[in-house]
Amino acid sequence: MNRWLHRLMIVPCHRKPERCFNMGGQPLPICARCTGILLGYFFIPAMLLITPPLPWAVGMLAQLPMLIDGGTQSLGLRLSNNGVRVVTGLLSGWGLSVIVVAGARGLVELIK
Repeated sequence: MNRWLHRLMIVPCHRKPERCFNMGGQPLPICARCTGILLGYFFIPAMLLITPPLPWAVGMLAQLPMLIDGGTQSLGLRLSNNGVRVVTGLLSGWGLSVIVVAGARGLVELIK
């Protein structure tokens, strides 16, 4: 496995091959949803530039699509696919970025 891809093994993920994207015929070491979440973290720098900042509650609401997708699949109510998983993961990662930035800004204000 590529050394860069091997670093992804620290991500807590179920790593089910049928839920992972493939690269060169091999499944990536994280699932589609975790891939989306990690990509969503790239929004943190952009979130730092937004004024006024988005409230943390927006970040919490962004978790709902992933919870609904994963929850309904887990209950056997429907079958998800990697496209939906990566999109809901991306929304979740974006939402977590909002929460991190809101928390960091709050901490800076508290320290001031």
